[in-house]
Amino acid sequence: MKKLLTLAVTLIMATVIFAQQPAKEWTKKFPGNVKWYQISDAGILVVCTGDALYGLNPDTGIETWKVDNLDDVKEENYDPIEGTPYAALIKNKFMRGAEHTLIDVVTGKVVADTKELDLANVVKRIHVPELNSMMFYGTSRSKGKFQMVMVSLADGRKVWDQLKLFDKNSEEVVSNGLATNDGIYIATTKNIYKLNQQTGEVLWSVDMKTEKPVVEMEDNKKGGFGKLMGGKGKHIDLSASATSTSAQFFLKDNNKDKVYFWNQDVLLAYNNADGKPLTKEVELQSPVAYILYDSHGMLVTTTEKTQKDQATQGGSGGGLMGKIKRKSASGKNRASILCIDPATGENKWGDEIDLKGDVSAYKLVGNKLILATAKDDGDNYISIIDLDAGKSVTKKPLSIKGEIRDLQVVPQGLYYRTSDEINILDLESGDKTWKKGFKVKNCVGDNTGNKTGFVYANDIIYKVDFATGDLNEWVKGIDFNGKEDPTSLQVRDNGVLLTSDQNATLYNNDGKVVWHSYNKAPGRTGMGKVLSGLGGLACAMVAAGEASRSAQLSYAKGYYGSTDPGLDNSIKNAQANASNFAGAAASSFASISKRFKATIQANDFMTVMTALGGNNEAKNSGAVIVSKVDGKNMSSMMLGDKTPDYKLDELGRMIFQKSDNDEIKGFKF
Repeated sequence: MKKLLTLAVTLIMATVIFAQQPAKEWTKKFPGNVKWYQISDAGILVVCTGDALYGLNPDTGIETWKVDNLDDVKEENYDPIEGTPYAALIKNKFMRGAEHTLIDVVTGKVVADTKELDLANVVKRIHVPELNSMMFYGTSRSKGKFQMVMVSLADGRKVWDQLKLFDKNSEEVVSNGLATNDGIYIATTKNIYKLNQQTGEVLWSVDMKTEKPVVEMEDNKKGGFGKLMGGKGKHIDLSASATSTSAQFFLKDNNKDKVYFWNQDVLLAYNNADGKPLTKEVELQSPVAYILYDSHGMLVTTTEKTQKDQATQGGSGGGLMGKIKRKSASGKNRASILCIDPATGENKWGDEIDLKGDVSAYKLVGNKLILATAKDDGDNYISIIDLDAGKSVTKKPLSIKGEIRDLQVVPQGLYYRTSDEINILDLESGDKTWKKGFKVKNCVGDNTGNKTGFVYANDIIYKVDFATGDLNEWVKGIDFNGKEDPTSLQVRDNGVLLTSDQNATLYNNDGKVVWHSYNKAPGRTGMGKVLSGLGGLACAMVAAGEASRSAQLSYAKGYYGSTDPGLDNSIKNAQANASNFAGAAASSFASISKRFKATIQANDFMTVMTALGGNNEAKNSGAVIVSKVDGKNMSSMMLGDKTPDYKLDELGRMIFQKSDNDEIKGFKF
């Protein structure tokens, strides 16, 4: 599996002796047993039970909506549409195939039901964010032919349906949907189409073969009709199958007259008016991973074949986006970077530059592009590309220990910090030059902008001056209670916070202890941790807030990738989605916007499992919320260990617990 380095929300576990104010608590009992529950981007708690699907007000536990016919949806087939208040729920019905129901999780309104759209089996679901619409492709129940239907997400209105979209039913949709001012773009296994937005009729099409996307098979020992079977005890994830792509359309600088397209074979641009190519075809050795826009050109990185693909040579799987063609003379698949002139499609470097593994992080320094890459087997590398010369500075990518956590330019070269190593690379030769560099297990750190770094390793907090490249021992002899190793270091406005599961210490700017907290862990059976329940956009928003604070790495995401570290693909998509809503959906989008204003506050507390009460028995297991600002107790909640199923909503300041088979508890802090 391709390994992407992403920013994640870190839940720092620390405790204090006693929380002084119990959390506000509510309990909701259901007629049927709770099968699963999730926190939506809009903050609504979505609960699936044996009798229905519910939406709860997270602050009070009051039922805000209920949908009776969605009680048999499996959690893996609940698919939130990132950056929107909508979610797709998929059921696989015997003899009828996959059925999709779209709901607004804020209001509980069923926006679209494919049964009512005359679709017996949905093969593809394509979100068109520019139009706040969804397209479904599947079999018409009444006519027995493949049919494409577009629905407005704002009001559930069917915009159009089209039975004569493709020449042959053997075509399969393989791309995202992109709307320009006058059309919608999709790609199939055989062609590229521009569709009329109002009718779905084909405005023009061009020949372009694209392999089908590969959906990973999962073990299914029990089998059953609720899954799409793939043979030999395997099943296909229905959500992934419906939304997976092996090709993408995109715009550059929002120029809607020129539409770019790539699949695993080529990259080129088309004239929006008539579909004529505007650039030459760029041949690709493997699928596109990221595209970074720079003054030198369009910097395209491709993905490396995965271990799973290598084990099944010649099979139908490959990379992130689909089957990888074996074109190179050596017959090898490889990750690479090439520089394309966006106006002509010419490769400005002549040849691509090989990379080891897939790009996980990058940094632009003058005319040098530093790429951190990771192979599927866990090996990590750094490549330094001279963008002017179009060549790698070193003969081959440089092997490093651990995943990249920080890249900074210092007078001696490129300072890098991984989970296991610190050193400086000479930008001209790539040699490791720092005598003070070291290797260590689980190195953690954070920066104050691009001037100073703090790193914990070897029971010491080191201070790194990026202006001089000097590293000094700042705090020595750190010894946490319970012989715990620190797992996180965070630079805050009021100092440097070092934490482990049961310890937290704040140091001021002089390295003096401001406060320290420790609480013994709960009994063995109460050792479950309160993990983040956020996903998708909410997780990205909290992580982005932390990223902008630490200003460490630039992260590229998909074709929206940019060397500007302030850009984040998920947030950019969310902003685009919000600008496209209309009608009844306005209040639902507003709920998302309101929640994300709390992303700064979400980084001001920590949660910890501990024992609340006079002894350390498992029944006294609970959670304590501690302020990172002053180390004081904010709140506590008794959880016990009967059902250690907890989820934290950092934005809503809530902890949810499945406290019994048919019961959910909420704790507001």
